[in-house]
Amino acid sequence: MTVETASASGRARAEIESIDRELQEAFDRIIDAVERVMTATEAMAPDLTAGINAAVTEILEAASVRDIAGQRLTAVRVAVDRLEADGTRNEGSPERKRDKSAKVGEKQDRGSASESGLLNGPQLPGAARTQTEVDALFDKLD
Repeated sequence: MTVETASASGRARAEIESIDRELQEAFDRIIDAVERVMTATEAMAPDLTAGINAAVTEILEAASVRDIAGQRLTAVRVAVDRLEADGTRNEGSPERKRDKSAKVGEKQDRGSASESGLLNGPQLPGAARTQTEVDALFDKLD
């Protein structure tokens, strides 16, 4: 089966894999370039390398987006798989579906004991706690 003739979920998975692969390739190129810059600065005087090292550090910090994007892509893969499974499986009455969604919501509110319930990855913009809220939590511990 080709991507053109694949199901919508198959097409989505193919796009996700392509994004993931392209992100990894870009990340590898960034790391290779950073390593070349770091090697080149070893022959320079320390006072000349301070600015370069600061810029290299900033590049490496920005490159961490690869990890976050990978976590988000994993979440999308899981969602696509669930959507496909829900579409091919007859789950019965609407009441049963409401019961199931209520249980999922309850697990999200309380947290899950399973490891998969703990691996939520990065929050969507606007859904995460603000730094002020996090600081307030720590202030309460003092």
